Amino acid sequence: MEIISIIRWIHILTMVVVLGGYLFLCVFWWPVIRRATDDVRVQVRLVALTLRRFFTSVVLALTVEILTGGLYLIPHAYRSFGSGEEMALAAFHQLLIWKLAAVFLVIFLVPAQLFGMAFRITRMDAGILDFDPALFSRIMQRIIMVSYVIIALLTFTVIVSTAMLGAFR
Repeated sequence: MEIISIIRWIHILTMVVVLGGYLFLCVFWWPVIRRATDDVRVQVRLVALTLRRFFTSVVLALTVEILTGGLYLIPHAYRSFGSGEEMALAAFHQLLIWKLAAVFLVIFLVPAQLFGMAFRITRMDAGILDFDPALFSRIMQRIIMVSYVIIALLTFTVIVSTAMLGAFR
């Protein structure tokens, strides 16, 4: 197996970790927590414990994904285009710009979610921040909304990546 194939599979695996993790949280975990107990303190505890582990894996996976994306896509694409294929290269660049825009939005939203929202819940769980059920509810609504935006952006990125791979095969 070539090194480029290994890098590509690592890239795909990290996308599965990030996108799958967000889908699991939004579709299964958060609705179950809300329905399982009416005790807001228990909900805060469960969400805080989940977010600590989740964001550790997401930040690590996004870092690996960015590194492997640049390593496998760009060099392979430029070797695939020869002289006289300027239009195909221009189409590839257009897709690349859209993909990078979505990736940069995700790179902005994940830390905003982590540092702007999730840390408040973990500090509330630790007793550093006063327990406030209304604040917890607002933060969770924002986290869920931003998570759906991240899911949409990552799905768009997968679709564009598939089109890019088809452009130079």
